[in-house]
Amino acid sequence: MPSMMHPIWLTAVLACAAEQAQALRCVAPDPLRTFSEIAAAPEDYYVLYGELTFDEAELPEGLRAMGAGLPAPIAAQFRGKGLTQAGFTSDYISPVTLQIDCMANYCGTAQSGIDALYFVRADPTPVTMVASPCREWIFPEPTQAVLDQLTACMQGGC
Repeated sequence: MPSMMHPIWLTAVLACAAEQAQALRCVAPDPLRTFSEIAAAPEDYYVLYGELTFDEAELPEGLRAMGAGLPAPIAAQFRGKGLTQAGFTSDYISPVTLQIDCMANYCGTAQSGIDALYFVRADPTPVTMVASPCREWIFPEPTQAVLDQLTACMQGGC
């Protein structure tokens, strides 16, 4: 009997390792690709540019244990602009929730007090900004060229 359990155990370990390795594969973050994805999504989204402030001491530190739940949401404040047909012209000042998302034992992160681009599901207030390990929802310090390209996309020119 032990000889049969060993291959099963080895297969289970290899399957978990393969699953973890696959879960950590991310495509290079690209705000234009994210814009295209949310434009095709059935849900509504906001594209926001501005400053998120929160207590960085609440961010999870290091690697988390496998199978651990998501870190607790972090209360934050956003001050910036929302994307419209005319560009980032709509004031958006609101309390928000920052949710750190994790895959395997790696978690996303965010920075307080810097200008960044946020793709946020248009849920009831407060909206939730998600910091994922693949960095597809938050783009720190985008260039003016990126902001201009997103405006062009909003106008149908992507």
